[in-house]
Amino acid sequence: MNGKLNGNTLLPLLEKYKKLWVAFLLIIALFIVGEIAVKNFLSLPQLLLTVKMGAFIALFALCQMTVMCVGGNGLDLSIGFTATITAVFTAGIMNGRNENLLLAIVVAIAIGMVVGLANGALAAYVKLPPLIVTLAMSSILQGIINVYTAGRNITGRPAPVLQVIAAKSTGIFPNIVFLVMVVLAVVMVILTKTSFGRVMFGVGANERAAYLSGINVRFVRLCAFVFSGIWAGLLGLLLLGNMGIAFKDMGSTYIMPSIAAAVVGGVAMGGGEGNYLGVILGSIVLQSLTNLLVGLGWGDAGKWLGFGIVLFAMLVFYTREERTK
Repeated sequence: MNGKLNGNTLLPLLEKYKKLWVAFLLIIALFIVGEIAVKNFLSLPQLLLTVKMGAFIALFALCQMTVMCVGGNGLDLSIGFTATITAVFTAGIMNGRNENLLLAIVVAIAIGMVVGLANGALAAYVKLPPLIVTLAMSSILQGIINVYTAGRNITGRPAPVLQVIAAKSTGIFPNIVFLVMVVLAVVMVILTKTSFGRVMFGVGANERAAYLSGINVRFVRLCAFVFSGIWAGLLGLLLLGNMGIAFKDMGSTYIMPSIAAAVVGGVAMGGGEGNYLGVILGSIVLQSLTNLLVGLGWGDAGKWLGFGIVLFAMLVFYTREERTK
């Protein structure tokens, strides 16, 4: 009786959180292969570095999760250069002083809001494809950065408190991991316990039904892009704190991993489904894969090849699963 009861309880849980289990099992598989193929792959310093670098991917992937959840084939390819332009503009403002951090945060939010409003208005109200809109925005931001930095060095340093949060550790644990845990708690509460979270998933799951229920679908999607822009702007400050200096392409390397982490973590490309814990696990999958390929001597070429293969495989897997439902 107890065995039957436990089985009846366990199976629905396994089915409900299947995508989390997939990401978790991928991590275990990569750890096993990595430990066999690469010396010290599971050493404590290496594991802590994996978690730290995965944390940055997870923070960027929150932008993708937000715009993907509300449907409309949403992706945000501008987050990398939104973060970069924020770091470039605020490095001189902070100039290594904590008292200037508040102004830098205001500038980061303002930049992110402008980018998000432009992306969201064109995607939600003008009905342009988000992929093209955000790709064009990425090019515009890159052009602005190149003009701003032409013939001059990027000066300034991050506020010390940013370096503590982004680059330092408490004991053996990187402080950025604690930030991700706080973000996870806040995001899970918003998505599962608030009406706005239900509205986001409702718009993504069935746009027509949401519209007929009186939900302003376009405004919800606009809000998603605005959040993505603002969050990317704030992440520019964290990148600056982690690296200590600003440079022209510092955020661009997070675009592809952020998309892949969201997909591996089970966020539905068509909208209506997403779990930030899964996104965090997906980020660790990607960082573990990066470590494995670099350890095998494949370098950056192997890393990007691996990202592409994993993204393609998970898209095929989850798309086929959704069609069979």
